[in-house]
Amino acid sequence: MADGWDVNSATIYVIFKMWLSRSIRAARIGKYHMEVPMKRHSVFFVLLLCLIGSLPACATPLMYSAKEIRGQIVDAETGQAVEGAVIVAQWVLSHIGSGGYGARIHIYETVTDKGGNYTIPAWGPVPHPPLTDLIFRDPEILIFKGGYEPEGLENRVPQTDSVRVSEWDGKVVKLARTKRGLEDQAFRLSSFYGGLDHGSSTKDWYSYPRMLLALDAERGRLRSLGLKPGHSGSIPNLENFSDADRVYLKRFEK
Repeated sequence: MADGWDVNSATIYVIFKMWLSRSIRAARIGKYHMEVPMKRHSVFFVLLLCLIGSLPACATPLMYSAKEIRGQIVDAETGQAVEGAVIVAQWVLSHIGSGGYGARIHIYETVTDKGGNYTIPAWGPVPHPPLTDLIFRDPEILIFKGGYEPEGLENRVPQTDSVRVSEWDGKVVKLARTKRGLEDQAFRLSSFYGGLDHGSSTKDWYSYPRMLLALDAERGRLRSLGLKPGHSGSIPNLENFSDADRVYLKRFEK
């Protein structure tokens, strides 16, 4: 098979070969039954030629990789570097057809240094899982520091290339101090955590333990300020974790 072809390209090629050798008026592919009346053969042929001619432009990549990302986090009001902000970068797959989120093809967690700087290493290439596509605005970069508004960044220009880059590489990101009420802030954190908790695995959080600890600490801070029980939404509560999981998390506590 020619380089750059994907499963969809191969399917079109097979259908075209079937047309050339056609001696009957019906072809069966899997569970689908496709009938092409003889009087429509010419139209069918033209459509196939158009599809095959456009394969190089529409073919999905066989491998995925990403370039390194560097950035800095500062306080929106003072411009001072924000140390200890947790950064999670993720590249999420979507299911072809349903459009639902699937597994992450890659995820990386880090913490900003004294200068507010962070680095997300390059990765790949890795095989493109079948029946999926990498979300075209990835990578998504999630940022959180207690007392600040959580931030989620993604590419504004869609990507379809096999090598992914971030528009936020080399950029300074300003975090604003939160001024929300307790319940509003809890709702915002719950929504933010939803961007991480795709539910594809009960142990997904093993890939971002520092973020989990930071969100749990913020939940505790809001409770100490008067947030009523039952208003934490989906913010993780480590008290509900198993002993083994809490032992794992302790490795990442300051």
